[in-house]
Amino acid sequence: MEYYGNTLCISHAELTAGIMSKSNLNYYVREGKIKQVQRACYGTPALFAVESLPLKYRTEVYRRNPDLQEKADSKPFMDTITPDGQAMRFYEAYVLPDGRHLSPEKQAEYSNNCAIMNAFRQCIETSNSHRMRQSKPRVNKTEFWRKAAAALPRLTDRFPHSLPESDRRLQRKFNEYLHEGYACFISKKFQNINAAKVDDEDKESVLTVILAHHNNLDDVTIAGYYNREARKNGWKEITPSAVGVWRKKKDLIISVGRRGLTNFRNEKSMQVKRSRPTAPFLMWTLDGWDVELLYQKTKTNSKGHNVANYDNRLTLEVVLDPCINYPIGYAIGTHETPDLIAEALRNAAKHSEELFGVMLRANQIQCDHYAIKAMTPVYGVMGKLLTPARVKNAKSKVIEPYFDYLNETYCNKWNNWSGYGVTTNPKRQPNAEALNRLRHSFPDEAGVRRQIEEMIQAERALKIAQFRALMENLPTERRLPLNREAYLYSFGAATGFKNAIEGSGLRPTLLGMKRDYDCFDIRFREHTGTRWTVKYDPDNLHEVLAVNEDGTLRFMLTEKYVQPMALADRKTGDAAELQKVFDFNERLEGYVLENLNAAYEKADTYMREDNTLNRLLLCDSRGQHKLPKAQKRLKAVDVEAIEVKTVEVPIIPQGAPSTDKDDYSIF
Repeated sequence: MEYYGNTLCISHAELTAGIMSKSNLNYYVREGKIKQVQRACYGTPALFAVESLPLKYRTEVYRRNPDLQEKADSKPFMDTITPDGQAMRFYEAYVLPDGRHLSPEKQAEYSNNCAIMNAFRQCIETSNSHRMRQSKPRVNKTEFWRKAAAALPRLTDRFPHSLPESDRRLQRKFNEYLHEGYACFISKKFQNINAAKVDDEDKESVLTVILAHHNNLDDVTIAGYYNREARKNGWKEITPSAVGVWRKKKDLIISVGRRGLTNFRNEKSMQVKRSRPTAPFLMWTLDGWDVELLYQKTKTNSKGHNVANYDNRLTLEVVLDPCINYPIGYAIGTHETPDLIAEALRNAAKHSEELFGVMLRANQIQCDHYAIKAMTPVYGVMGKLLTPARVKNAKSKVIEPYFDYLNETYCNKWNNWSGYGVTTNPKRQPNAEALNRLRHSFPDEAGVRRQIEEMIQAERALKIAQFRALMENLPTERRLPLNREAYLYSFGAATGFKNAIEGSGLRPTLLGMKRDYDCFDIRFREHTGTRWTVKYDPDNLHEVLAVNEDGTLRFMLTEKYVQPMALADRKTGDAAELQKVFDFNERLEGYVLENLNAAYEKADTYMREDNTLNRLLLCDSRGQHKLPKAQKRLKAVDVEAIEVKTVEVPIIPQGAPSTDKDDYSIF
């Protein structure tokens, strides 16, 4: 159905689809009883005026098409509507003042609005053009917009839109579209600008400051404070619900004041995503953790009564290799201390020797700032680089989630498990009533230490094969052996006493036994007056480190080789060890003589020039003391030459003529 001019028409196909036969239709057309408005042509159907149909056929047409009039009215627009790609791109790229984009549904709705408006405009332009060519009367705009508004509900199925269905409002919107373009369809309600009470920067700043207050004020209180300022300045007052809207809108800005900078960095700032090290010993991270295993401990109070408590926990210091979260080192104590950290690093060095035959250092150590000034020398021994995590930035340390893993994988299997910490959600804690009933069965401190040891050994056994395999990924230049001297200096145990060098070397008492240590370094014996502190590894007493009081002198000493008294008791290697001593003593004597001679030669110059030293020399039987000394220094030939050239020179008074040798008047 469609209009041809102002005539409502029906096509040939619609009429012959069960309303009347072709022959019957042709008969009525030949007899002039049905008016044919348009003849059939290529792509153009034959049209017949509906009102010219006989009554029974016209009635059937209206019965089949109750909305015939509306369908016909909408057909010109329906056929003209084409999607507007430029409008689609405009709404797709459009950004609202608060930074949001339009939803896809709104983009489609506004694009359809534009497409329908384009169709209206095309219909008007076509009609005007046709009118000018054929000198027809101007299109009745009132009638046009009435038909256009009536056609909108029918267009909705194919082109969902939000155009007004009132002909006047539709015409007004069309004119607005012609002047403002695509933006005229974007609703102002997206920003609630029409009803906004905080509608300028001054009001917004006042509200933001109150929202960001560190007391975390509630919405009612904030609304009260703001309205007090609003009344002073003549602003509109706001409600607590409006404050809630602004709280969400300004969450990023006010979170620093409400929750603090640390919370802001952890929850609002952009986080860095990192990959794990590709090989062991590229990086270590370490920290302490209060193991969630309770033990009982009995103390005597001030009244002399024994009181047992059951809420004690031990601290586990872990040195973690994050390539596969392997606990390369650990130490257990009552609380975290620098000594406990050093013990964990010492265990890491020892365990690396157990795994790979040599103690290794890490290329990088990550730690927190606890006792960092005291621990920096130790970290420098065990790692090439030290990269402390930023203060209160627990996310940067992968060891933090590792403790949760230990807690959930191992600790929660024992009856003395305390839960997930005292500050976490109570719903995640174990049954407090059950713990109270079982408290007498809690282990003591030694028992919990065994539990922790068992946990770490199980963790190592689970990952050790993979850890060894990944060692092949560590480049040779990244393998950093740990010097034995540095290891003993940083982690060695001390006797608490000082020792002096004896003929047999140093004789410290280690683990309750006197032991002899010596050094084949001649410089060690030059410090006979020095008092030495001996540092040793209880697991390996073959080597110890001798350190002077200020740590400026360090010598590695080896345990003395014990030679058998009887030749019959000698065994292989005894001779070689004995020869090492002989060779050292020979070198020692040569070193002493060489230095002594050098001293004599240098001292001789001063002894001849210094009268004080000269007086200490004794004359020979001829009253000479320089000549015998010169004879020792010069060769025999030179001595003879000197003796031959020696002449007796008569004593002549100074200033007297050479002929008057007896004149002593000048004295």
